[in-house]
Amino acid sequence: MNIELQWDIPEASPGLEALLDRVAGACFEAEGIENAAFAIRVTDDAGIRTLNREMRGVDSATDVLSFPTARFPAGKTARDCPKRLRREYDPYLGAVNLGDCVINYDRARRQAEEYGHPLRRELAYLTAHSAFHLMGYDHMNEEEKTAMREMEEKALGKLGITREGIDCDALFAQACEAMQMAYCPYSKFQVGACILAEDGRTFTGCNFENASYGAAICAERCAAGNAIVHGARRFAAIAVVGSTAVAWPCGICRQVLREFSDPSLPVIVGAYGKGYTVRTLGELLPEGLSPEDLGVTV
Repeated sequence: MNIELQWDIPEASPGLEALLDRVAGACFEAEGIENAAFAIRVTDDAGIRTLNREMRGVDSATDVLSFPTARFPAGKTARDCPKRLRREYDPYLGAVNLGDCVINYDRARRQAEEYGHPLRRELAYLTAHSAFHLMGYDHMNEEEKTAMREMEEKALGKLGITREGIDCDALFAQACEAMQMAYCPYSKFQVGACILAEDGRTFTGCNFENASYGAAICAERCAAGNAIVHGARRFAAIAVVGSTAVAWPCGICRQVLREFSDPSLPVIVGAYGKGYTVRTLGELLPEGLSPEDLGVTV
């Protein structure tokens, strides 16, 4: 594990630890360091205000606080100081302990609404921002700010997380690649799909037909099965492409997607070589039955 996650408030985002762990790993990879870890504490406005006042003498709530264990010389970051990093090795963690960060869940939710992107994207960004603080980056002037922002985007980009929240082009390209593997000797209509899980992993699928016709499986459910067998239980987006026409998900596929996502799920749909459009699952399935309707949390 790259992080240790602690909740000061009731856990409001199931599966968050897997996403933030992958974000931390992507940050370490972008920086070029190995065997590192840090702690993340998720709190609310009141909790972070208290910490900000006690630790920094600032009586206000902010979005994230970072407390590094190591200090690096001016102009240097973690990758430049391997000996300094080794002094922070923690036998309990089995890794170099970079320090602690505190994320304000209340502020993250408000900022996500303000910027118009998913809450998990905002939490991922705040984690990356803090990770690079712990590795010696800052934003006290424009030069520092630019360098830090480039590293954040590099790390998040490895997981398909952009400023807008989701790299639709990348997902659609993976769907197009998966489409080439379709088995469709009867309809001759190839379909490919790519699901982005909330932990940053992607899973592809294609349609495959059967002589009985009724046993055919859509690309969306093929991709969903691929995601499920690898432990993904929450979907952040799906891209679907048809070989000669736009391949909108069928009713069954829409209901399957609703099982593992909420109505805000972006559904990126297009035809091969002709671009795509984006709709939400709620638009495609206004009154879908959800696990929550039956008292189940996925």
